[in-house]
Amino acid sequence: MFSSHRLVVTLFILFALALWLPSLFIPFWGDDYYFLTQAREAQLDGDSWWLPFFSESATGFWRPLSMDTGWRFVGQVLGGNVLYAHFYSWFLCLLSAGAVALFAYQFARAMDWPQAKLIGLLTATMHAVHVASYLPLHWVAAMNSPTLVFFLCITLSVWITLPRLTGGQRLLALFSLPLLQLFALFSKEAAILIPALVVALAIFLRDKQSYSRTDKLVWILCVVICLIWLYFYKQLTPQRDSAYGITLGENLVVNSLSFIAWIFNIPREALRLIVTDHPLKGVVWALACFVPMAILYAKSCVQLAREIKWTQWLALLAFMVLAYGPYFVLAEQAYEYYAAVAITIPLFIVSRALTANNRLTAGLLLMAVSSAIAVQGTRDAEYPAVISRAFWAETQLQWLEQQHIAPPLLVEVSNPHQFAAIGVLGLSWRLDIPREHILLTNECRAGVERRLQQNSAGNFEWIDCKH
Repeated sequence: MFSSHRLVVTLFILFALALWLPSLFIPFWGDDYYFLTQAREAQLDGDSWWLPFFSESATGFWRPLSMDTGWRFVGQVLGGNVLYAHFYSWFLCLLSAGAVALFAYQFARAMDWPQAKLIGLLTATMHAVHVASYLPLHWVAAMNSPTLVFFLCITLSVWITLPRLTGGQRLLALFSLPLLQLFALFSKEAAILIPALVVALAIFLRDKQSYSRTDKLVWILCVVICLIWLYFYKQLTPQRDSAYGITLGENLVVNSLSFIAWIFNIPREALRLIVTDHPLKGVVWALACFVPMAILYAKSCVQLAREIKWTQWLALLAFMVLAYGPYFVLAEQAYEYYAAVAITIPLFIVSRALTANNRLTAGLLLMAVSSAIAVQGTRDAEYPAVISRAFWAETQLQWLEQQHIAPPLLVEVSNPHQFAAIGVLGLSWRLDIPREHILLTNECRAGVERRLQQNSAGNFEWIDCKH
């Protein structure tokens, strides 16, 4: 059966690679410049690569493995080259795709479902083209997401496999679980929910397998590790941007609706259009992404209605809600890749249904249509879309690199949102000007002949200073 689907699956993998390809040519933007600068300063100061694991974080997030170490690698080993940095992001995304495949494969094996390898491959490939995987490929600063997905899915795979292991393999798995839990925590704080996700999976699989007393003791150890990590996390992250604050209000409704949108492959930019000045365009775009996915989900649920009990459906829903848990209470920010773990479950169910009903071609075509519209539409969306803003920043920086600039550089910003794609650190990095010599001001200074100003179109131009 697997060989009969080989051509269709191969074409879908090629589609995934084609969908990824343009991400290699996205310039650095926004937070990229902050982390590049941080990595360079750490190198110049002779800081150990291990220092971020034990020191206070200036970002408000303690992610020493996925961010500090990752950017140190980009800056020091890859020389801060943007193309190499994107290849590094590709590498991380491929690792995460492999982990998703392993997770789905072990899940299918535990359920005694046939074609477990095909289910794993399909889940991983659909995950790769889903809008939840979009931004980490296009924005190097989002490298924490595939790192988390990798360690989290590997950890869950070991937990699913554990009851079936014996001898040395079982002992190795038991010893590896606390370490994997720690690696995931050092990647992103959402990993603190892994023990809860394990419980959701155990409920789903309780008719197929059970855990021993030793397994449960290791689970308790992992919970203790999470609590110890949480203590140090609070100690090492005293400051955080207000957008990432935790509140209970209308943000719960907004974030819940966003979560539903991510599950149905609706991109953030479509939601932005709906709530801003182009609601009709946003609705049409959202529907074009939503309808194919809705059909795919509906047919899959109908196909598996008798195979999966209602308690198991609830366990899967609980897994998805828990996986997205921290982001329901965020004050402002909401990005598609926050659902990168939660989306594994519906895609896994789709993969099982497609292998069971022998409608692989039609199912993958629906997925391809939805993802192509979501991803390419996000790339083509005009400012204030994120990719458009990244290219705007690169155009401004390339123009400035051709200018003769004598510090101090005075910059008047009329559009802070747009300028955030460059920032003072972006100007400093690209123009090789110390950040303390770049001043954001709308006034001239003594001894300065001209200042930089954003015009009505948002682009920079020189304004002569008259003394």
